[in-house]
Amino acid sequence: LVLPTLTAFTSSRLTAILTAKTQADFTTAFDALFARNVNVIYNGKQLSREQYQAQLLSQSSAALEEQGASVSVQGQLEVPGDKGQISGLVGLFYTSLVDSRFLVMGAPAESKVTSSFNAIIQATEPRPVSNPRIHGYFDPRRVVTVNQIATDQALHVTIPTASINSSLPGVTTTELGPGPRKLPPGPFGGHFGPGPVHLDP
Repeated sequence: LVLPTLTAFTSSRLTAILTAKTQADFTTAFDALFARNVNVIYNGKQLSREQYQAQLLSQSSAALEEQGASVSVQGQLEVPGDKGQISGLVGLFYTSLVDSRFLVMGAPAESKVTSSFNAIIQATEPRPVSNPRIHGYFDPRRVVTVNQIATDQALHVTIPTASINSSLPGVTTTELGPGPRKLPPGPFGGHFGPGPVHLDP
């Protein structure tokens, strides 16, 4: 059995974490990537495993206020260990777009996470007892150390000015007709309208 490369293992499982639809799926994906005693540095601060899990949950589609996420890995680098792909170092650069359940002028609000993710991976999980009813492969690798830098930016929705009045309920736009008309002289030589009318003697 040939295991996925270190970068394939890391990027696929990190994507599964950030795009999980439920908190149960998120927890399963998180446990499949990070060791139970993982050492975490996030934006220069030491975090516990539980704190880091909450941080990634807030950036995923499994968060209560979010409804979807897409992940794009733009750069990756790996340094295999002495035993090949069973351990080593992995660096990823990725962006994640997260759609909120909250709407802005009828469209979901969106945020963008840009991150550099650097990890040390080792084989930490014991092989389970074989069960002929369970198919698939066993991967003992987990991230034991992660150093991540991330920024979270809210993307603003730009609304064209011309569409504001038409989108507001109860607002009617009245088209005015042409400007004042010049009337021809009347039978008495003047124009009837406001003000006195002078008649010839």
